Formats: sequence, structure tokens, C-alpha cells
Amino acid sequence: MKKRKESFWGLHFDFHATPNDGVQGKDLKEEDIRRICHLLKPDFIQIDCKGHPGWTSYPSKLGNAMPEFALDPLKLWRKVTREENIALYMHYSGVYDVKYCSEHPEERVVMADGYRHFGSTKLNGSYADDLLIPQLMELAGDYEVDGVWVDGECWMALADFSEKTLKDFENETGISLNGKAPATEKDPYFHEYRDYHRTLFKKYLSHYIDAVHEKYPDFEICSNWAFSDHMPEEVSVNVDFLSGDLNPLNSFNSARYAARALAQQEGYAWDLMSWNFRSNVAGNASYVPKHVNQLKQEASAVIAVGGAFQDYVPQNRDGSPRMWELEPLKELSDFVLARKPFCHRAKQIHQTALLLSTYDRYQESTHLYSRTGYEKVMGMSALLCDIGESLEIVCEHTLKKSINEYKMLVVPELYSGLENETIKDLLAYAKNGGNLVLIGKNTCSIFARAGAPFECKEHAEFLEVAINGTEDGHNNKTTNKYISYCFTTDNASYGAMFSPCEIIADGKTNALFAENPTMASANLSVTIPYGKGTISTIGFDIGSQYLNATQFMHRELMKKITSLYEPIVKIDSALGRLEIVATKKEGKAMIQLVNAGGTHADRASTTDDYIPPVLDVKLSILAPNAKNLILQPENKELPIEHEPNGRISTIIPRIDIHSIIEICE
Repeated sequence: MKKRKESFWGLHFDFHATPNDGVQGKDLKEEDIRRICHLLKPDFIQIDCKGHPGWTSYPSKLGNAMPEFALDPLKLWRKVTREENIALYMHYSGVYDVKYCSEHPEERVVMADGYRHFGSTKLNGSYADDLLIPQLMELAGDYEVDGVWVDGECWMALADFSEKTLKDFENETGISLNGKAPATEKDPYFHEYRDYHRTLFKKYLSHYIDAVHEKYPDFEICSNWAFSDHMPEEVSVNVDFLSGDLNPLNSFNSARYAARALAQQEGYAWDLMSWNFRSNVAGNASYVPKHVNQLKQEASAVIAVGGAFQDYVPQNRDGSPRMWELEPLKELSDFVLARKPFCHRAKQIHQTALLLSTYDRYQESTHLYSRTGYEKVMGMSALLCDIGESLEIVCEHTLKKSINEYKMLVVPELYSGLENETIKDLLAYAKNGGNLVLIGKNTCSIFARAGAPFECKEHAEFLEVAINGTEDGHNNKTTNKYISYCFTTDNASYGAMFSPCEIIADGKTNALFAENPTMASANLSVTIPYGKGTISTIGFDIGSQYLNATQFMHRELMKKITSLYEPIVKIDSALGRLEIVATKKEGKAMIQLVNAGGTHADRASTTDDYIPPVLDVKLSILAPNAKNLILQPENKELPIEHEPNGRISTIIPRIDIHSIIEICE
């Protein structure tokens, strides 16, 4: 059976069992499991084991098993997957366990207001030794499963305000709280207390992972979303692989962002999981499976940057698979597996990097680890991908290793700021010949105060207008209190924007803004020479505004900025929106082409069977030694026209969802 680092395509099933679900395994059939293996050909399957309610859907001997079983479901899944040579992993809820918390109230996190959380266990409590470690050993030993995907971990880890933990913090850090719990950002030592709990979480991870590995070294363990965009820091515990499950709303943009955050963790196998369904329709709870084309597009966002992909289909309440939902996935399976030779574990060629600051994220995050403020970086990643930038995401720990290898570095909107050393490194990068791009009012102001060669004049977030109850000419009473500014790159087309910062500097103006197109304009974006390189400023929050209200003018402005350097691949023309990812696999360049069109970000479009193809694509590629270009997995040779300076151009009539140009030298 394949290890996780060898796996490219997987299936995930879970249902978070509760006693109300009745007899487990009553409709589970061996022929259904075998049909899944033969039809969909996964490298691995993950099934329910213990969900957030805390009940196991197999007859565990540790006291938390469901009340009734028609058979041992896990024993049957293991039998068939072993015979079919398919790895079997468990979905297991870690920190988050409602049953354990209800039976051990002393192990529940104490919130700042004294309330004991209903399901989050203390990171420094006895849960790992009482239940987690023994249960994982039961799975590894008695059932001989291949590994576990531990859910409900970093994103459910909470700061504990029990008397013991407060005292432990004081004893271990030497900080005196003087009887005041650091519950809010206004309290002394608030961030120190959260950092202390982040250390506790990593100690908790190390404790249970190392304990299980000591007895079962081949048992592979992943903590869901650990060391990802939720927890953007260097891997520091002995996890075997990294993974996460995408939000079912706007999954494509979520995948582009999360995939790049995981891809930076050099040396670790990683994958991302799409939900096969939407759980919300017009604001109401529902369940509707996505069309296979939507899943293909989400898969493409992951595999194009070197990751593996898995699809999540819930199990029936007795643990049996939903065959009616699984049968149509053969088309998805064929699509993904056809691309494995050209994608799996490929590495990106350094071009443009977007900073996901560990320091700034942790300053803003409402929990210890969360996506609070994600719009800033996810929106910027979507915008850069949508204009064809071959984009990577870096945190401080990866930036330090390769800062001077990037042609362009983008600092998105910052909440709090960056550490002084990081700011110095970024300014030095520009002075030494790099192209530094600063996004947003706060970011520009932070760098201006740090000595960057420009000044910022901040403007109000909105333009205020009077409300007199007058009519607007359409039989409606005026209700708007605020209106937007406008901006332009060419004094011909205009976009709307909020919260501007006027840039005062000597340099090339990229965009102007004003209250309306008839008024005198001020600099919104300027590219400023700086040493051997440049600093480009965009004085409004273009990333989060792009994610929440996409405008073509956002793309027009970013295209002007990114024209500062010659990329490996340039889009000369294309009818549609095309994402470019320049990668290398086994020494050979592979140019990933992902159709970024469709309704994936539209909350009013729940499922969609049609993604408009990208047509009439003409690309210019820096490939002086190329003998031919092969479009994969179609295995079709492309025409080549030689250009000056080692570039070649080619034309692709149509890209449906995802194709790869294999450069043969």
C-alpha cells in the first residue's frame, strides 16, 4: 500500500456518529466497498472513526463506542482495502470531543468568563493520555490501519483560564499577572498568554504523536490544518503529512490560497480535501452535491502547485457509503489520475511571492489558530492568480531562506504590522534589485514610518453624504450614508474603492483616485526607484476588496505593477481567465494552466455544470533550449514560434479546466 507521500488521489468519508444514528453497519456491504476501490481507484480512503460528538463508529474497547453494531464496520473496511492494496486512514476528532468533555468536566477549557467549553479539551490536561493515545494505538495495533487524519485540532484549540493554567503561565514565564486574566487585547500580556497556549498545543501534538510512533513507527499521523494558513509557521513536530479540508463556499479561491500556504513546507507530503457538496442554499441549511466540473476545478487548484487531492462524501448514518453520490465521481478520478505524472510533488519555480505573515496573523487571530482576516491574503492570492502571476505564498520562516530568489515580493494588507527585522529584510530586498509591492493603507503607512521613500496621507474610509430622506429619482428614499471613491489607471475606465491612502513620492504613477471622475486626482499607486530595485505602493485594500467585490479594474492595476519584471510565462492574449503556475518535476519544466473562470465565488450560484473554456490562448515562454512543447495529459504537440531573448510563443485553441505544457529540451 502507498504511503501518504506516494499518494495523489483519495476519498474521505465521515459522519460524526451519535447514539441517535441507530445500528452501525446494518447496510454496509463488502461489494460496495470493493466497487469504490475498483471504480474510483483511490490511493487511500479515510473513513469515520470518532467525530466531534466523541462516539466511535467501530466497537472500540475504550468505552466510547456507539451502542449497537450489526457488524464491525472498521474490520470490514480494513479487510477489503487491504485486499485491494489501498491505504486506510481514520477520521478522528482530537482536541474537540463533546462526550469526553461531558464525562470529564474538569478537562474542559475554562473560558475567560468562567464558562467551561462544551467540547474543547485542555491542551495541558489528561485527555491525550486517557483516551487519544490509547485509542490511536488500538487503531494501529488491533485494526492495523495505516494512519489517522486528526480533525478538530488547531482550529478548536482554545486558551484556558483555569486557576492552574494561569499559575503555570506565571511560573513558566516569570510574568506576574497580578490577579488579572489576560482575556482581551487591552489586557497586559494578552499576546504572551496566547503564545503560551500555542506552545502548549505543539507540546500536546508532540506528546501524542511521539507516543504512538514509538510503538507504531509506520502509523502515519496528520493534525488537520496544522502548519497551514491556519497555523502559518515552520513544522516543529513529527507529523507525517499535512492536510486540510476546504470551506465548501468559494472553495476554488480557498484552495488556491491554502495550497500555496502548504506547498512552502518543504519536504512534507500534503493534500487538500474538497467537500463534494454545498451545505447552504440561499442562506438555508441544505445538502446539494456539486457538479463534477466544479470538483475538477477545485482539484486543479491543488494539484497544479504539487499537492495531492481528496474528495469528501459523507457516510450514511450507519456508516455505509453513499453509492449514489460516489458513482458519478469516476470522471473526477480519471481527471485527477491522468495528471499525476505532470503534477504530483512538483516544485514551483520562484517568480512572485505573497507574504502570509505569521506575526501579523497571530496578532489578529481571534482564536489561537484561525482564519480571522483571511480576506487580505486570500483575496490577494486570487487577484494575482487571476492575472496569470505564477504565485507562491511564504511566511517569515520560508522568506528568510529564499528572499532574494523572487522577482517580486508582495506584502498584503497588514492588521498590526511586521517585526522590525522583517521590514528591514524586505527593504533590503528592494534595494538590492528586487521588486517590492506594498498593499493597503495600513501597510503603506507602516513602511513609510520605517523609512521607505514615500509619504502617506490617509483619507477617510468612505465619503459621507447627507441623509435628508429625499428621493433618489427612482421612487426610493435616500438611505446611503457612505459612498465610495473612484480610481483609474488610464483616465478612461474607473473602479470603486474604499479607505484610500494618498502616496506622496517621486516615481511612476500607476493609478489615481478622487471623489468622482470630474475632480482633480491624487496618487493612489506609485512605483518608486529604490537602490537597484523598486517599491510599488497601492494605497487601498485591493486584496480584500477583490475577494468581496471583484472588479476588472483591480486586475488592470495589478497588471501594471507586475509588468516590472519578465516572467517565465506571459499571457499575450486569452479569452477568459487563466491561472499560470510554473513548476519543475524531475528536472523538467511543467507549466500548469488552470481555467480560473466560472461561478465559484458567487454565493448566488450553488452548483454549476458549466465552466466557460479559456479560448485562443497565446503564451510567451522563456525556454531557450526547448525542442518541443507537449500539451498534457492530451499528449498533443504544440506549435512553436521563436522570439528574441530566448523566448518562444505558442497557441492553445482551448483550455477546458486544466492542462499542462511539458517543456522538452
